[in-house]
Parts: sequence; C-alpha cells; structure tokens
Amino acid sequence: MTLSLELPVIETKQETPDVKSIKLSFNNQRLDYKPGQYMMIEFDVIDEENGSTRPLSIASSPTEDFLLFSTKISQSLFKQRFNSLKAGDKVKLKGPMGIFTLKEDAKEAVLLGGGIGITPFRDMVKYCCDKKLKIKLTLLYSNRTPADIVYKDEWAVFEEENPNLKVVHTITESTAGWLGRTGRVNEAMIKEFCSDLDNSLFYICGPPGMVEGLSNLLKTMNVPQSNVKIEKFAGY
Repeated sequence: MTLSLELPVIETKQETPDVKSIKLSFNNQRLDYKPGQYMMIEFDVIDEENGSTRPLSIASSPTEDFLLFSTKISQSLFKQRFNSLKAGDKVKLKGPMGIFTLKEDAKEAVLLGGGIGITPFRDMVKYCCDKKLKIKLTLLYSNRTPADIVYKDEWAVFEEENPNLKVVHTITESTAGWLGRTGRVNEAMIKEFCSDLDNSLFYICGPPGMVEGLSNLLKTMNVPQSNVKIEKFAGY
C-alpha cells in the first residue's frame, strides 16, 4: 500500500566526503515496507531538468524506529536541498515501492554493492541481524577509496551480531595504508565466498555500468537469471 507522508528530520550525518544521510521520525505514523524497497521524496524545488522528486532506497530496516536515507550530493537543486536539511525540517514522501526485496526464506544470498548502491543492502543486512534469519549472507562492497565506504562503522558491528554474515570490502584505486582487498568484484571473489552458485540469490545494486558488468559476469558464470535481482542507481 502506497502512502503519502510528511515526516520530520531528527538527525543528519556526513557519511563520506560526498554522501549525506538523513534520519526521519515516524511521528506516530505507521509504514510497512520490505527490506530493499524505496520511497519517492519530493522537495519544493523548481528543477526543470530533473524534476522535484527522486526515488531513494530506504537504508533503515523495518525493525528500526526511524527512516534512513543516504544519497550522493551533486550540484542538482534536489541534492542541494537534501544537503541543506536540518533537524526539524519536514520531508514529503510517497511509498513504499519496488520489488528489489529480500527473500526471507533464501538459504544463501550474495549482495554485490558499489558506492551509494549500498543503501538497500544496509536495510537487508540490519533486518537479517534483528530478525535472526538463517540466511547465509555475503556482502561484497566495492568503493574507489576507503573514505568512500558508506556506514563504515556499522559493518563490523553487524558481523558481530550475525554469525551468518560476511562483509568484504574491496577498493578499486590504489590507496596507501589499505590492507584489505583491491580491484573490482570479479568471478574469483564471488566463487571464494559463494558455495552454491546454482541456488544462491544474487542482488546487484550500484551505478548502471557496474550493475551491467556484474549481471553479464553472472551470466558467463551460468548463474540462473531467475536468481539475479538488480537495482540501477542512475544519475548519481
């Protein structure tokens, strides 16, 4: 069921040099959504090129008592308005929408995320932790530099909470002092962490080029296409 809401900002946070988060209070209103869904957010901006509404994935889990949205800030009027939000400001939303949702009875799921495409995966991972789901969950998260990792402090906490969760960061630009993995998510990395290519679910979310590349890679690996779900973040 799609609802129209107007909710207050309770907190803002600079996640990375160019990614900003806002937390909204439910304000005693109820919103039922599934992990992975998105909302349409509307601002009073006259943006003839891009319009005044944008779909933003819900980054908070239905088990949390707030709504979390994060986005990459650009020069567009919409993004600049998002960037200027402060506690107490009201935000108009419509939703929830989307079918890029977690299958709760899956045995194994592999989340392939890039950059700001991580938002629906935070929602899914947190939900699995709180609901103590038995899904074997692997997140392979690719960023240009360590400074670009969104929700950086939370991933280790989620891993501690959920013995079925493995979070793997990989960095694509050479960075002094980075001791983790480097390079793009590739076939070897997927095979290292996924024990059952035929029966695992694969969720891909990120910039269109990355989504297309990983979709094609899974095809060449003979992963059944019915087990692959994709969400493209265009214009970010």
